[in-house]
Amino acid sequence: MNTEQLNRALRMTINDLSDTSNGTMVANNLLSIQLEEQLAENQRLQARVDELKALLDEQTKPAEGE
Repeated sequence: MNTEQLNRALRMTINDLSDTSNGTMVANNLLSIQLEEQLAENQRLQARVDELKALLDEQTKPAEGE
């Protein structure tokens, strides 16, 4: 194997590693965005659950004087 072939093989390897790394970063960033969105949705749903629990407690507590 001569120097030119070795350099070409190394360039191809670097390009392959770069492509793989870029794909992994894109997938990771997409998952991060989806996680952030899901956490926000979970917070919104938890606030709604808390609101509904408060309404239920208000509706089911005995009236004063009973």
